[in-house]
Amino acid sequence: MKKIVFLGAPDKSHVLLLLGKLLAAMDYKVLVVDSTLAQTTQGYLPQEELRAPLYEFEGVDVACGFILYSQMERYLYQKASGMDYDVMLLDTDHTEMVKGRELPHYDKRIWCSNFNRLTMQRNVELMQRLCLHEAQNQPVSFYKMMLSVVHLTVTETYLDSAFAQQTIRWEEAVFRFPLDERDVSAELENQHHGRIDVKGLSGTYRRTISEMAQQLFDWDDKTVRKAWKRLRQERAIFRR
Repeated sequence: MKKIVFLGAPDKSHVLLLLGKLLAAMDYKVLVVDSTLAQTTQGYLPQEELRAPLYEFEGVDVACGFILYSQMERYLYQKASGMDYDVMLLDTDHTEMVKGRELPHYDKRIWCSNFNRLTMQRNVELMQRLCLHEAQNQPVSFYKMMLSVVHLTVTETYLDSAFAQQTIRWEEAVFRFPLDERDVSAELENQHHGRIDVKGLSGTYRRTISEMAQQLFDWDDKTVRKAWKRLRQERAIFRR
């Protein structure tokens, strides 16, 4: 199973669910895990599913409310088919779920932020709690994901300076999601309709998701285009 972990304070549930749906369109068995305090993934689920710790949504298994990895694993083996997944997308702000020394065992690591001052502060605190110095002698590599990006005099260099003392290395690719009215509207529509529909997303948003699929899943351009095509076909069938 390919394990990908997303860390950081911003709400990134729509991105994870869309990535999961892209994977499912290509016949991957996917587990999306929301192990955050906010549990924002539940904002997209049908009301009757909100209290279930594991449910199927848009072709993806979604697990919520678990703080310990062993707790989640035990539940899945008791109630489902265990950890028999092709890809796990884990969103967590609990260092009980993943510790610094465990991070090198994840296939890809994504650090999520925006320029909200409180978010930046919480991210610094999370990085400190991870105790990355326990991971290994070499720096742990992270992709950077920036959400709700707008033009500011504050730069990403300033954001990076908060982690200057940490043993991390940033990957060359950066996933930036500009603040766009169309994308905000599409996310809210998806929440209130209990779905993940790609209609209405801006071209920039879709291109960033495509780049993430290439970097995180090792897909080529052809595979990415095929996944988007299947999603569009799925939507057309649903409308009929």
